[in-house]
Amino acid sequence: MAKYDSIGKFYDYTRKADSRITEMIYKNLDLNSKDSTIVDIGAGTGNYSVEFAKRGLKVIGIEPSEVMIKQGKKHSNLKWIQGKAEKLPIADNSVDGVISMLAIHHFGDLKKSLNEMMRVVKDGGSIVILFADPRLCPDDFWLSDYFARIFNKAEEAYLSIEELEKEFKEGLKENIEIKEFLIPYDIEDYFFVAGWRRPELYLDEMFRAGVSEEILNPILERLEKDLKSGLWEKRYGKILDLDKYDGGYRVLIAKNLRAIM
Repeated sequence: MAKYDSIGKFYDYTRKADSRITEMIYKNLDLNSKDSTIVDIGAGTGNYSVEFAKRGLKVIGIEPSEVMIKQGKKHSNLKWIQGKAEKLPIADNSVDGVISMLAIHHFGDLKKSLNEMMRVVKDGGSIVILFADPRLCPDDFWLSDYFARIFNKAEEAYLSIEELEKEFKEGLKENIEIKEFLIPYDIEDYFFVAGWRRPELYLDEMFRAGVSEEILNPILERLEKDLKSGLWEKRYGKILDLDKYDGGYRVLIAKNLRAIM
């Protein structure tokens, strides 16, 4: 939490809700009513929470960081509660849907967190989780070349897709579906891989402020040098012709859940 108290000071400069992600999550929640209640676990400053609130949903934003909550978005349909995924301060069978946006790698105990999601969701409810596995990136991905040390650290922190699927199936005890999320080249939510077609973004200090990893100066010096010399484009320029890219991001969907009574 201390790390996100620090990152939270600059979080909103880069971590903005992307309308395509919002629509994807909303559709996959498949709610029966527009005034349903959902909980956003690890909500950050509520960039996505507020978008769902604007659609008429009643949203509970759960976030452990006080710094994040103080900057949290305001809306009449959005309620903030400080808390952790492993012990949600929410009543049993009280929400129609659960979402978590690129946060599960910060959960201290994923199994407990999934059990808590199942506890709070109503019968027939749904859970949608956007997550990442850096191992799923293509072998020739330029970011894993330049930022190899960061990718290596991420692989230590992130469970593999196989481990996650096992945890999901054991924790949710329901049929689940995992789909690819291909990253649009012009995505507005600047998580780490968001600049896959815009390498110059990584030289922007404010872009890096929203990334939860330290980026070392030698990496940036090499990238800037290679961009200026044309070496980067010579090696990786073919990526500039793509509109979407598989950066290792996936969405888990569990629908028609059976409430735990």
